[in-house]
Amino acid sequence: MTVLQFCSFSKAPFKYCYEGKSSKDILKRVAANALMSLLAVSRRAQKHALKAHLIDSCVERMKHIHAQLNLDSLRPGRAALKKKEDGFVKELSIAMQLLRNCLYQNEECKEAALEAHLVPVLHSLWPWLLMDDSLMQIALQLLCVYTANFPNGCSSLCWSSFGQYSVQAAHRGAPSSSLLLCILKLAAQVPLENTTVQQLVFMFLSNLALSHDCKGVIQKSNFLQNFLSLTLPKGGNKHLSNVTILWLKLLLNISFGEDGQQMILRLEGCLDLLTEMSKFKHRNSPYIPLLIFHNICFNPANKPKILANEKVISLLAACLESENQSAQRIGAAALWALIHNYQKAKTTLKNPSIKRRVDEAYSVAKKTFSNSEESPLNAYYLKCLENLVQQLNSS
Repeated sequence: MTVLQFCSFSKAPFKYCYEGKSSKDILKRVAANALMSLLAVSRRAQKHALKAHLIDSCVERMKHIHAQLNLDSLRPGRAALKKKEDGFVKELSIAMQLLRNCLYQNEECKEAALEAHLVPVLHSLWPWLLMDDSLMQIALQLLCVYTANFPNGCSSLCWSSFGQYSVQAAHRGAPSSSLLLCILKLAAQVPLENTTVQQLVFMFLSNLALSHDCKGVIQKSNFLQNFLSLTLPKGGNKHLSNVTILWLKLLLNISFGEDGQQMILRLEGCLDLLTEMSKFKHRNSPYIPLLIFHNICFNPANKPKILANEKVISLLAACLESENQSAQRIGAAALWALIHNYQKAKTTLKNPSIKRRVDEAYSVAKKTFSNSEESPLNAYYLKCLENLVQQLNSS
């Protein structure tokens, strides 16, 4: 039998090799590893897994493990039960990894996971996940895959809690009223040395930041206030910390929607902090603060606040003189967004220093990008400058 035949999810082999075996059976582990590998690379395998109800089976197994862990925690003699608990933890890990690979870039499978109540089950397991970093990492990976480009899945994170919790679970800190609140609490408290969990938490939140429902929960939780507590590099260090970059990527995703743009503007001192952060470097994400400014400039309600901040306007104008074309384009687009359909912006942007930079940038761009082979990005940059010049020269 080939691996493909073995994992074809025809009823007998699947039930016998994976579901029908004890957790201690070596064949079950081999079957699980084979399924994980195949699900990760084969769309066809995911389809067969869906038909064979693998998703429902894994979620039900997670429910059973949760019940067993809570039951065993009530019994005396923890040392004797430790080995049994470790066995459940391994089973839980396998179930979550199978789900992760089955849901990868597959909306139909994600819908099945939603109907199987994956999020409430993970919510009920939260106290146990907090006790084991390896389990937490796998759970966060699963949630990242589940919520990627899946709005319904993101919204499910905002729903109320699931089921009841044991006395021991309550003692550890029973989950909050939604799994999203649990994640926000973890993101605010995760130790800096636990970089893997930290990165996964923020990757997950960056997915949720594209959801209107999730942004509402994030705003009400005051989680974004933690951004204002970040410290900037000191001395000769000109690079932002990894945790700062994670925060900036989260804010960038939040800034893609009007509601998120207003959330950012409500953070007292956020514009000044972003301006300072733009002065530092990060090789993989050098222009995130500029992109955040670019996005919030499109919101009419934000324009007065931005124009009233001299540091932000000076930063955007200085982009026109940058040696980097990406910075030039971001600055020009942001300035055009500010002045578009907003007459009061002309008064600020007609500042001689800003107007000179615009005129010089437009003159150079016309000479450089006037040929017919210009790229779409260069054409857009030229259009931004052309409109800026027209607006600033009009009465």
